[in-house]
Amino acid sequence: MAKIKLYLDEDISHTVAEVLRSRGYDVLSAHQMGMRSRADDEQLDYAVENEWTLIAFNARHLAPLVKKLHEEGHDHFGVVVSNQISLSEMVQLVIEMLKVCKVENLKNSLVWLQSFK
Repeated sequence: MAKIKLYLDEDISHTVAEVLRSRGYDVLSAHQMGMRSRADDEQLDYAVENEWTLIAFNARHLAPLVKKLHEEGHDHFGVVVSNQISLSEMVQLVIEMLKVCKVENLKNSLVWLQSFK
């Protein structure tokens, strides 16, 4: 079974990726991939190309991009959006999400991270 691979947008602290990786999760951040200061559509395209689930704070910008992908018949590996929350709450909610979700749960979905409280 495929594992969920996460890609964190630049607005999310790279420390979140470090903490999650230290707990055995497959997580990369825009910071370490040289993707800082890139537009939301570029971040999403990068995640799609690499079969990663994108996690970001900017739902307002990403929701229309996800809709456009769907309308154009393109698959993606999920977009998880969140309010801006503390580092510890972000780590906790992502872990809760990873406990219950599988790749197929997130594929082609736009998910609200706070639903995993």
